[in-house]
Amino acid sequence: MSWIPYKAMEAHGLSILWATALSYATLTLGLFLMHRARICRQLHWRNPLWAMALCYGLTNTCFNWALALGDVVRVVLLFYLMPFWSACFARWLLQERLGPEGVTRLVLALSGALIVLGGAGTAGGTADLLAIAGGLFFGLANVLLRKAAHQSQAARLWMMFAGSGLVPLLFLLAMAGLTGLQLWPGQSLGSLSPPWTASSHAFLWLPVVIIGLALANFALQFGASRLPAQVTSLLMLSEIVFAAVSAALILRTTPPPHEWIGGLLIVAAAAWASLRPPK
Repeated sequence: MSWIPYKAMEAHGLSILWATALSYATLTLGLFLMHRARICRQLHWRNPLWAMALCYGLTNTCFNWALALGDVVRVVLLFYLMPFWSACFARWLLQERLGPEGVTRLVLALSGALIVLGGAGTAGGTADLLAIAGGLFFGLANVLLRKAAHQSQAARLWMMFAGSGLVPLLFLLAMAGLTGLQLWPGQSLGSLSPPWTASSHAFLWLPVVIIGLALANFALQFGASRLPAQVTSLLMLSEIVFAAVSAALILRTTPPPHEWIGGLLIVAAAAWASLRPPK
């Protein structure tokens, strides 16, 4: 549901990248003040949590940026090609075995996504590339989170916030003055205007985003650190359903039949994963 406040802020002149950076910077500072001693013990450069922080930062930057440029449902669907990446990284880094059931679930979920995309029309260009990149980094981030399950909950959550606030800010600084740059024919990078040029109405949404992100990220790190990576990936495919339904209700769009069919396959795969997780 995060696309709703992000789109609203974008409409009032606050770039989604700036909104992402400001929201996560607030969460980073707040959590640091609450758990200063515990977090400071983790702030050494050899800590593998920094790699996880970078991946979550790239995930949120790519995904939210894609939301600003493309169709909500299409972006979410491409983002959730992520189970493929997650399974590959889990096999490599965690030595998790998929087994026949795991492979079948992945094929079922990805088939559903491909069916939904089959009638999507012309390519979304920059938004498509960002959504796919976001899914790749999210798959890797979930595996790294699982690998860091022995580290403190506060440290893991703080690293997620810090990376998600720092990476979009670095992107904004690196691309200052390049608003008109095109990564795909006929498509720009969207609005990268500084926050002081936005309408005051945009900032009314920031508390909603900050509270929502705090709850969502806490739930994610709590669950993902306790489940096999491919189970986490498949369960989170339900985001496609939430995005599609909310977009249909708010934007008054009716999903075509192929989206319903693909969505049912995705939900079936997620339900199967939750009922029959791998050992």
